[in-house]
Amino acid sequence: MSEALWATRPRPRLASPESDIWRGEPTTLAELRAMRMQLRELGSGDGAPPGATGDDVDRLLLAFEELVSNALRHGRGPVRAAVTPSASGWLLEVSDSAGESPPVPAVDRDAALGGLGLYLVAQLSSAHGWTVDDEGRKVVWARIDLEGSVEPGPRVRPGSGGPPAVPAPAGGRRPPPAIEARRRRRRAPRRLSIAVTAAVLALVIGLAWLASVVNARNSERLLHQQVVQVATLLTAQLASGQIQLSDAGQVAIATAGQPGPFTRFADATIQTPKISLSLWRMSGGQPQRLALHGVEPQLPPGGPESFFKTLQPDGKLTVAGIVANPQPRLAYALMPPGETGLVVYAEIPLNRRVSVAAGDAFGGLDLAAYLGPRAVADQLLQTTAPLPIRGDTATVQVPFANTSFTIVAASRTGGLTGPLSASLPWIVLGVGGVLALAVGGTVETLSRRRTVAESLAVENQRLYQEQRGIARTLQHALLPEVPHVDRVELAARYVAGVDELEVGGDWYDVITRPSGNCVFVVGDVSGQGLPAATTMAALRFAVRAYLAQGDEIEVVLTRLRELLDITVDHQFATVLMGELDPATGTVRLVSAGHFAPLLLSGDRSELLECPVAPPVGVATSAAPIVAELRVAGPATLLAFTDGAVERRGEIIDTGLERLRTTADAARDQPLPAVLDRLMDATTADGGRDDTVILGLRWTTPG
Repeated sequence: MSEALWATRPRPRLASPESDIWRGEPTTLAELRAMRMQLRELGSGDGAPPGATGDDVDRLLLAFEELVSNALRHGRGPVRAAVTPSASGWLLEVSDSAGESPPVPAVDRDAALGGLGLYLVAQLSSAHGWTVDDEGRKVVWARIDLEGSVEPGPRVRPGSGGPPAVPAPAGGRRPPPAIEARRRRRRAPRRLSIAVTAAVLALVIGLAWLASVVNARNSERLLHQQVVQVATLLTAQLASGQIQLSDAGQVAIATAGQPGPFTRFADATIQTPKISLSLWRMSGGQPQRLALHGVEPQLPPGGPESFFKTLQPDGKLTVAGIVANPQPRLAYALMPPGETGLVVYAEIPLNRRVSVAAGDAFGGLDLAAYLGPRAVADQLLQTTAPLPIRGDTATVQVPFANTSFTIVAASRTGGLTGPLSASLPWIVLGVGGVLALAVGGTVETLSRRRTVAESLAVENQRLYQEQRGIARTLQHALLPEVPHVDRVELAARYVAGVDELEVGGDWYDVITRPSGNCVFVVGDVSGQGLPAATTMAALRFAVRAYLAQGDEIEVVLTRLRELLDITVDHQFATVLMGELDPATGTVRLVSAGHFAPLLLSGDRSELLECPVAPPVGVATSAAPIVAELRVAGPATLLAFTDGAVERRGEIIDTGLERLRTTADAARDQPLPAVLDRLMDATTADGGRDDTVILGLRWTTPG
């Protein structure tokens, strides 16, 4: 591999820059972490191409973090980044002001100069390269395709030509249909809020209907009461007329039917104009008129004899009906008690259409009175409104003489309960509708906030899944296989402190020198999970690069200090480096804040003495001090990280002694069995930190 891994290639272009799902200008690593969280939400939601999985988003985020952090560390500001979805994945572009200076991965060069992340991004992306834009800015780009997606055109390999163009969203300016559909779903109201709003609206409609029914019943009851009052008033008026007619009959009986007294009585007591009142005598079945007051009577059809024959001398009023020619009149008569044969006959003119002022009694009603038990048009006595009476009507029958009156009435205003009561259903409906929308909006807001809260609650789980997916990619690159070294038996064990994560911040490595010596390294980066793992990878590759240059272990440790700064990176690392000459049994050790190894030799089991320098990342000018010793005969050296000895609630000496006694008890077993015994003791005691144990066993030739 060479620097051609990131050759100059034209970047793919989309039809419209408005299809970018994210753009930003990070200036610090802290801002980078915050922007990474924003990109995760967008990449998992509206900005995710159809079929994108959590592992695909993890690869995008890893490439984003590596390219942007590389630009912040080794480029020139301002740094700009953009992520654009395509049909098969995302296009990631990171630019800085470095101009023609190409990105250089840490391959075949000094790893201390950085660029390990560029190598990792090259392995994750389906196509990558860099170019210079019109403003003279260097643009490093990578295309992250979905797992299993196949895009038209050949996949770009290192050293090949430019990549195939990323297809633009349909319509140029519009995002892909799947993204539009997801946006519409997110903007659409949720089913719960719709159901709550519908339930409240149903309740409101029910209450409005109930208020309308109650108002209608109250109006009906009040209308019936007013019609009864009208009937009572009419009954009183009819009774007064009947009394006048009976009094006229008594005058006729007292005067033996003389016309003079009858006429004078009628003139004095009857004031109704156009009324006809006459006195008749039945003789031999033939009527004979004796006296007349008022206008000439029209008489019932068939003449008076047919009607008078139906009368009885009981003094009770009998209604003949309505005589219509030439004008409608109500005709009725009575025969005074006795055998006098006298008949008092009256006709009252009918003014069928009258008007009642709104302020008068019953002025709010439309009334119609009919003769007989039914509301028949030709039997109409009087009305205050056009017929038929419309609206919700009330009907009352009033008995009168040998027949009855039928009164039909309706409210002119549609209700008699008052404007407030009549408007109550609409008030309930309006206020309830607003309340339903408010409740629905509140439920919608709470539901969306709950969704946000749930997404935040599972963020740690997502991070674990993200780290687990990335760990599968990094496993072979970060955790080496134990090499074969002549005359030295090697074994190593590693357990990550984060559940289901295959890598962490602890590491080990064994490198052989051309002289036959082997250099072993055990280190521990502060923190856990992927951030610690990426820093660990940088340090491990740097150690290999420095050793490949032939540097001594103390020089390597000094150079590592240039790669990490706790004030900038917020991380530090403890490192133990040793070099074993199996031919002589000579061991050289140098430590940067790390535990000294455990030696099992002969009957001894002890922690070696080794001067400790400050951890890598902590500023210091003091050179590390090398400890050197020679171990004759068979010996086992165990290097470990703090996860093997540290426990919450106990001092470190207790953990170190536990490690020593466990290893001493298993010294006669094969080296892998010894390490398994130590790891079992670690997990049995509830250890939750990353743990590395590296074992070397050798026999010095006699």
